[in-house]
Amino acid sequence: MKITELETYLIGNPWKRWVFVRLVTSNGRYGISEGTLYEESSAVISELNEKKSFFIGKDPSRVEAIWSEWYRDSFTRNSSAVNITALSAVEVACWDIIGKELGCPIYALLGGGIRDRVKVYANGWYTNVSSPEDFAAKASQVVHKGYRALKFDPFGTSYLNPDNHEIKNSVKIIEAVRNAVGEDVDILVEGHGRFSAESAVRIAKLMEHYNPRWFEEPVPPEDIDALLCVKNKTTIPIATGERLVTKYAFSPLLERHAVDIIQPDIVNTGGILEAKKISSMAESHYVTVAPHQAEGPLATATCLQLDACTPNFEIQESFDEFDVDWRRELLTTKIEIVNGEMVIPTGPGLGVDLNMDAVQAHLTDRMSDFNLFSKGWENRNLSK
Repeated sequence: MKITELETYLIGNPWKRWVFVRLVTSNGRYGISEGTLYEESSAVISELNEKKSFFIGKDPSRVEAIWSEWYRDSFTRNSSAVNITALSAVEVACWDIIGKELGCPIYALLGGGIRDRVKVYANGWYTNVSSPEDFAAKASQVVHKGYRALKFDPFGTSYLNPDNHEIKNSVKIIEAVRNAVGEDVDILVEGHGRFSAESAVRIAKLMEHYNPRWFEEPVPPEDIDALLCVKNKTTIPIATGERLVTKYAFSPLLERHAVDIIQPDIVNTGGILEAKKISSMAESHYVTVAPHQAEGPLATATCLQLDACTPNFEIQESFDEFDVDWRRELLTTKIEIVNGEMVIPTGPGLGVDLNMDAVQAHLTDRMSDFNLFSKGWENRNLSK
C-alpha cells in the first residue's frame, strides 16, 4: 500500500478557514485529517503541495519514517508552524489509514484506551459582549448547557503594559463570570501571550481571589524566563503550549518547570504521535495535558484519540457548540457533548468521516479576517 494522491479542501469558516486533507492510497483506502493554521491555512495547502515528495509513494504505515525524513530535510524544521502543520496533517491521515486497515481506533495503537469520555471546557461562547454583565449572562448560558468549565479572554486588545483602568475592567469581567457560574465551575482565563512579566504578575495577583483553574499564555510564548517569573509569583496554575511545535520546543519549558498544564495543538505541533511524546515528557514532570483545539471538527476528533490514551490528560478544549451551525454537517458521525463531556469515537482510525457534500458546499477562497488585537475581535461575526 502506497500513498498515491493528496486532496485538500479550504473550508469557509468566517473566523478562520479550516483545511481538510485526504490522502488516497493505492488500494483505494484514504485517510483524513485537518491542517488549519489561523490566517495561514492557505499557506499550509501550498506547503503540502511543495512537500509531496516526502509522502507520495510512501507506505503510510511507516509513520515515524515519513515524519523523521520530513523533519530532518526541512530547512525551517520547527521554526515554521506552516511546515509542521502540513507535516501534522499527513501524520494524522496516515494514522487514520492504519486504523482503517486494522479495524481499530488510533488510540488502540498507542497503548489502548484509558477512558471512554472526556471532560471538556467551552470556548467561543463570549460573542457579542461589551460589559461584565454580558460576559456573566453568556457564562450562565454555558453552565446551563451542562459545562463545568469555560475559558475566556477578558483583556480585549490590551498589550504588554495595560494601564490601571484596563486592568480594573478586565478583573471586573472575571469577577462577573465567577459570580455567574458559582464556585464549583472551573473558569480558565486566557491571556493570548499579551503581557510583560511585570503586568502579568499584577493581573494574576488581582485574579487570585476568583480562583481560576489557570492563567493561560500570560506572556509572549517565546519568553520562558518571563513565564517562569509569573509562575513563581502567583498561586494560579500556568498553562501554555498552543503555539509551540514539536517536542523540541516543549522540552525546555518542562525542564525548567515553567508550566503546570501544557496545551499542545495536535494539528499544529507535529501530529498525534508527536503530541503523545510531548505528553509523556510532561508526565515525567507531573504536568497535565489539556490539548488546545480552536479549529474545526476533524481537529476535535484528532484530539479525542490522544485524550483517550494519555494518562496525564486533564481536560479538552471545545468550540464545537459555539461555532457556525453547519459545522455539525461536515462529519458523517456527530461528536456529541452531554453534560460537559465528549464520548470518544470507537470506530476505525479517527472514528469519523467527512460528509463530502457539506465540504463541497462550504469551500472558499476568501481570506480570514481574524486578529486578536483588532478592536471587538471577540464579537466575531459567525453569520458570514
